[in-house]
Amino acid sequence: MSLIVHTIGHGRHPFAYFLELLKKHEIEFLCDVRSAARSRWPQFNGLVLAELLSGNGIGYEHLPETGGKTKPKPDDLARGIDRIIEIASDVRTVMMCSESKPLSDHKVPRANCHRVGMLAPMLKAKGVSPIIHILPNGESTEFDETAVPSTW
Repeated sequence: MSLIVHTIGHGRHPFAYFLELLKKHEIEFLCDVRSAARSRWPQFNGLVLAELLSGNGIGYEHLPETGGKTKPKPDDLARGIDRIIEIASDVRTVMMCSESKPLSDHKVPRANCHRVGMLAPMLKAKGVSPIIHILPNGESTEFDETAVPSTW
């Protein structure tokens, strides 16, 4: 049996469209992997997002120990990775950060965020596969995250 984790970036989506993306991919739980659950888009601030998701039957947990803006301590990061796996073993799970596209538009695409450049390879090393990246247009993609250039 495979253990699947999805990824998504909130970007500038209105909440209704973001919710539509989650529902299209049958997401039941969102792991917020930002180091700080804050956004210039108020619907993606942690407490607001948790309430909006809860009102639509989707669970929420902020996991700052997996954060990208601040470099997590190895023990904290390992605990965060284990928590994502624990949640994903029970419900259909997505990890979210702010970058809407997993890969950059460069000639040689790069990891656009730490969910691709750092977290996905760690999850795969612990047996999570596939990792499905939800794109801003609602489609999804899979690729070998370890083969993508990354600053993470």
